[in-house]
Amino acid sequence: MLISPHFDLAEFTTSQTAARLGRDVIAPVEVVRNLERLCFEILEPLRDMLARPIIINSGYRPDWLNKAVGGSETSAHLLGLAADIIAPGIVPMGVAGRVGMMYAAQIDGRPLIPTLDQCILEFGRWTHVGLRAANETPRGEFLTARSVNGRTVYEVGLRP
Repeated sequence: MLISPHFDLAEFTTSQTAARLGRDVIAPVEVVRNLERLCFEILEPLRDMLARPIIINSGYRPDWLNKAVGGSETSAHLLGLAADIIAPGIVPMGVAGRVGMMYAAQIDGRPLIPTLDQCILEFGRWTHVGLRAANETPRGEFLTARSVNGRTVYEVGLRP
């Protein structure tokens, strides 16, 4: 089921971990609405800017799946407000940098992606983009996640 011109709901609910566990990921209606917002407010504009497809590595995660992959208890993935992405032919730092450019760019005095809550360059392997819930103020955070002594550490800013 298409939830935007270039993204299908299945892209956000397919999980290798869920498949290994023999479980299906089924997104409730409110999560599908959030995923639609994510597509229209961030992913579609980013796809246009990059002029190439975006691949979703991780989208919606119900609580059981979030625990299985070691996700944060407050992860935006639990609400369908985040996706971990890659773009073929562009390194993750380049994708994150383009998100930063879009966040800073304005048309008629409005940012291109005003609802961005977080952009995280994760372990140099993918880019996490997320929204805030509709009634919450977005933080506009740009972070880099690294593994230090087996723990995930977040640094402010995008760092190679």
